[in-house]
Amino acid sequence: MRRNPISRSASASRRPREHRVHIDRAGRELISAAHHQVTGELLHLLDGFYLNIEDGLFELAYRSTSDDQRRRCFDLMRELRFRRAGLVKHFARAMDRSRDAWFEASAAAPTGFEHELDVLVARMAEKTAAHFGGLLACIAERVEAAGARTFSGADLPISPRNIALAFVQSCRSLKLDADSIGIVQELFSRFVLDGLGSVYGGFNQRLEEAGFRLVDDEELTIEAI
Repeated sequence: MRRNPISRSASASRRPREHRVHIDRAGRELISAAHHQVTGELLHLLDGFYLNIEDGLFELAYRSTSDDQRRRCFDLMRELRFRRAGLVKHFARAMDRSRDAWFEASAAAPTGFEHELDVLVARMAEKTAAHFGGLLACIAERVEAAGARTFSGADLPISPRNIALAFVQSCRSLKLDADSIGIVQELFSRFVLDGLGSVYGGFNQRLEEAGFRLVDDEELTIEAI
């Protein structure tokens, strides 16, 4: 008799993974290649952010009741346009540096930001992480089977928080102050973070097609025999 399938969240909370697949070169290469592809897809989303930056900042300026805020928006239009290459380059490097984190844990280093920017990064990621929480949990389980270390989903190298952190670090590399970053983050959230569904879906699909299945999928297959 077939048992009713148990939900992923319930089974994961009660039972650890019964076995770990040995770290193998093919699995590591797959994860590294998928991470590289995700970085490319994020840069494509960042192109969309830049294509809409002037209209977006004009909209924010129009909505603001503060003359100082409006001036900041217009100054940012000019500054971000002229310094686009630097921001994109720094963002790509930040994402590329996180590739080793799939396999090697390291102590969380302080960001070096003002407290308000740390709070901003957390706020930027919160909504997106909640929206894609189930998909991120699937990715975490599949990469563990492929030879990566154990993740919760929220701490993946491609998590919304790490992507938001890379963006804020890139803004800091341009010497943007906290107030200016607070303005442009709204547009980054709209044009990059909100578009992560296809990025995460593609990453998960590549792992699935390579044979890295979820524990519950394996149990259902056994039960169906």
